[in-house]
Amino acid sequence: MEHITKAQLKKIRMLARDKKARDKEGLFVAEGVKVIGELVDKGHLPKTVVVAHSFAETKANREFLECIQAHGLFSVRGASDRDLENASSLQHSQGIIAIMKKPVLSGPSSSNLSSKEKMLIILCDGVQDPGNMGAIIRSSVAFGVGAVIITGGGVDVFNSKVVRASSGMVLNIPILEYDKDEIRRLKDEGFYLFASHVSKLETRSLDEITSIPDKSIVAFGAEGKGLSEEMREIADEEFYIPISEKAESLNVAAAVAITLHTFTRA
Repeated sequence: MEHITKAQLKKIRMLARDKKARDKEGLFVAEGVKVIGELVDKGHLPKTVVVAHSFAETKANREFLECIQAHGLFSVRGASDRDLENASSLQHSQGIIAIMKKPVLSGPSSSNLSSKEKMLIILCDGVQDPGNMGAIIRSSVAFGVGAVIITGGGVDVFNSKVVRASSGMVLNIPILEYDKDEIRRLKDEGFYLFASHVSKLETRSLDEITSIPDKSIVAFGAEGKGLSEEMREIADEEFYIPISEKAESLNVAAAVAITLHTFTRA
C-alpha cells in the first residue's frame, strides 16, 4: 500500500474544513466505515481511500477494504494514525477517509423540475446545523422526495459532518442551490409552496392538510429563526405541527420527518 504524501494530507484537511476548497476541487470527504460503505453500496466510488496503519490490523477492516474494492478501481493509501487523526474533521477519527467526487449543486433547471407530473420537494431556508441537514437529507431519501432545495445560505451539504449525519445519502437525491427568484419561477410553473411555521395564527394544522398538490414544495426555516419573511410572503399556504404546550417548538429535522410522513400518506 502506497503511503500518502504530506501534500495529499494537506488537501484532505482543506476538503474536510473548507467549502471553498470543496467547490474548487469538486471533491468532498466522507469518513468512517458505515458512511463509506453506504456510498459504495449505492454505486458511488471514491477517488481515493486513505487508511490509518492501525485500521488494517483487524480482520474485519481488511475484509471491508476488500469488499469496497470489489465494486471498482480506486487507489488506497496508508497514513500514520496521527496524520489521519490530524486530517480528520471528527473528534476521533475512525481510521478511514474517502475522497469523493462532488456533484454540481446547480442541478436541473426549474423547467426540468416542472416537467415532472408529480414531485414533492423539501426546501431548507438557511438551515445551519450539519446534524439537522444530514437528517433532513436522510428523511427525504427515505420518503421518496424528488429533490432538496437549499436557499438562504446555510451549511454546506458536503460538509463532512452533514455527509456523516446523512449516512452518505447526499449523493442519493438531487440537492439544488436556488435563490428566491428561482423559487418564484417554480411556483409560476405549477408548484404549490407550503411553509412550515411555529405559530398557529393564520396557519392551518398539519393534521388538516389532507390533499397535497401533485407538484409541491415544503419549506422549512433555520434553527431558532424560522423561514425568512420573503419566503413566507411567496408561500401559498402556511401550516404548523401541533405539539404539547410544554414545548415551544420542534427541531427542524424532526419537523421535516413528521411532515413527510403526513404528506406521503395523504
